[in-house]
Amino acid sequence: MKLGGAAWSFVGTTLVEAAGIWRALGVHAMDLIAAPGMDCEPGMIEADPLGIARRFREPEMELGNLIVLLGADFADRAINSTDAAVRTRNVESVKRLVECCAEAGLSSLTIPPGVDQPGMSHADSIAQSGEALHELGEIAAASGILLVFEPHVQSCFESPLDTLAFLARNPGIRIALDYSHFVCVGFTPDQIDPLIPYAGHVHLRQGADCNIQARWEEGIIDYPEVVRKLRKAGYDDYVVFEYEHDEWMQMDRCDVMTETIKMRDAVLPLFQS
Repeated sequence: MKLGGAAWSFVGTTLVEAAGIWRALGVHAMDLIAAPGMDCEPGMIEADPLGIARRFREPEMELGNLIVLLGADFADRAINSTDAAVRTRNVESVKRLVECCAEAGLSSLTIPPGVDQPGMSHADSIAQSGEALHELGEIAAASGILLVFEPHVQSCFESPLDTLAFLARNPGIRIALDYSHFVCVGFTPDQIDPLIPYAGHVHLRQGADCNIQARWEEGIIDYPEVVRKLRKAGYDDYVVFEYEHDEWMQMDRCDVMTETIKMRDAVLPLFQS
């Protein structure tokens, strides 16, 4: 397993500056993000994938994953959209995103799985997400990139039980596993543990019921134990610190640096043993 840090943890920094902070914290790999309204938007990558790849390489740091939000929110341009034109546009976007990832040396690409679609049942929304994930995953794999989806709050995969059932039916699909998205809607860590064998990427952030980003002392996730379980399951990819300063779901109530250091101090010894 390799430790990484999210470039977007440090709001307002350049990639080079974010990389410098992570190095100072003893973390030598970094995840990147592209989303509307951020310094790097998906449209910028689509317009110039090789140029953005050069920009991604500027920090001269090992890169793990690129997480992408294609639309203005989770429903906009969802991969399981009922609009065939949207799904076609998403396919073309992912082709360009994958080109950028391959050129920049990123090993994986994370996308949201979509939402419950109007006029469709929950089960059908999940099934349509599965069809899209298979298609997009094949596109990524052809360039040596692993495509994963992140089960997250406000998606059609808010439940670890739904997620596990889906993955059991689709064993080739992998997830970006983040316990905080599940515990904040009331699930317990032991209900999330069965997802570990399906992890293709992992985020570390403390959480609690009704709190997607909690202070270490208020969180309910035993992350040293999670890391031990990942190792026991044979997971050998990136485990990434992902504290954020954002008004969404009151994520600005925690100090990113303080909580990152607490998490680092709790799990780093497990990577040094």
